[in-house]
Amino acid sequence: MFLRPSVGRSGVGSIRMHMNKVVTSAGLLALGAAAVYGYDPEMTRAQSGRWWTVSATVRGFYDDNPTLTPDKSPISPGPKDTFGFEVSPSAHINLPLEQTFIRAGYVYSLRYFDRRDPHNVDQSHEFNALLRHAFSPRSDIAVTEGFFYSDEPTVLDRNGIVTVPTRTDVTGLHNHGAIDYNVALTQVLSLGVGYANDWYDYDDSGAGSRSAVLDRLEHYLHADLRYQIDPTLVALIGYQLGIKNYTADEFLFPGGVPPLQSDSRDSISHYIYAGVDHDFSYKLRGSVRLGVQITDYMHQDESDVSPYADASLNYTYMPGSSVRVGIKHQRVTTDIVTVDAKGQPTLDQETTAGYVEVTHQITRSLTANLLGQIQHGTLTGGGADDMNEDLFLLGLNLAYRIDPHWTVEGGYNFDMLDSDIQSVPVNAAGIPALGGKRYDLRSFERNRVYIGLRATY
Repeated sequence: MFLRPSVGRSGVGSIRMHMNKVVTSAGLLALGAAAVYGYDPEMTRAQSGRWWTVSATVRGFYDDNPTLTPDKSPISPGPKDTFGFEVSPSAHINLPLEQTFIRAGYVYSLRYFDRRDPHNVDQSHEFNALLRHAFSPRSDIAVTEGFFYSDEPTVLDRNGIVTVPTRTDVTGLHNHGAIDYNVALTQVLSLGVGYANDWYDYDDSGAGSRSAVLDRLEHYLHADLRYQIDPTLVALIGYQLGIKNYTADEFLFPGGVPPLQSDSRDSISHYIYAGVDHDFSYKLRGSVRLGVQITDYMHQDESDVSPYADASLNYTYMPGSSVRVGIKHQRVTTDIVTVDAKGQPTLDQETTAGYVEVTHQITRSLTANLLGQIQHGTLTGGGADDMNEDLFLLGLNLAYRIDPHWTVEGGYNFDMLDSDIQSVPVNAAGIPALGGKRYDLRSFERNRVYIGLRATY
């Protein structure tokens, strides 16, 4: 489900462009309570002839685990199911000029849960913008901006691999900005350079808070040299520098014991990769990036070398119908921060995510969309070193277009987290409970169904 711009942060996070078409509950495939909007402003523009569109969606849903309550712990009260409704207005513009293309969109979502105490309302804001300009046939530049603000932090986690699979009642924001410049050096050789920035900020504060663990700035600078072997095949080599700074200036653990602060997990990564882009036909396109990620944890006197991979295959087998499959492997942030006997915290996780998206136009009016992801992560360092977490996401959406302005849609979503990590429950004061015995406080399952009506003009 990746649409690839130039490599750089897009080489490390090429998922982002297509994911703007859908809404997430827990990351990569946008499989949330509002999953799979099924709304494409560019297609609407092509059908209507307007450079702008506005839309509003109203849905009713059933959710059997809205709080992602663990279901494998003997001390867990168990999930509570709920009915609810969602209201989501949006607006988009697509403005093609002679040498410039501008796209921007805003989506607001309010979801009400009738049995989720004490917080029964989720709100989210999403803004995306793209400016692409061709200086000449030999050079062009693209600038992208994405802003996400939500009561459910997993909505913020749109970097392609899920780093926060469990829900917390903490409002947070994520801002992503990127600039990529491409220039043809000769008829067959070209250079791409760029910079991307990701900023995460959560509203809570204090030792052990979501801010202490996950507030951060990520910087990515890249350079790629491309060689046009023939009109359908491009080979490349590239380098990317990634800098990750945790910014909360808080203790990672309540009471400051051990006295580790947020920046103890700062790191610098070097990505070295090679790859190809190949158009097998006008319907089938493949892309592969393979290399290594060398990570230095600046305050832990430790480094790690791991594989880096990003491969995708896009196939449009008939008008309105397509298949996208791919796999991605890299090191990413984790919300786990347990320490080992030496006082070192868990530093990050090495994660492999495989995904598939199938869009099939059954009739002129009826479209089906299937999304699936399997993610396997292995934690690095601390008391959770070498422990695994497996995440499974599945979503099915059916949309029936009554006329150009009205669409009825319904769907089903399934999320499951299977975690090796065991934790000691604590009370409100942060004191270990139940004699310090460890339990699985993360694994869960979640099922959702929804039906709704969308109006577009």
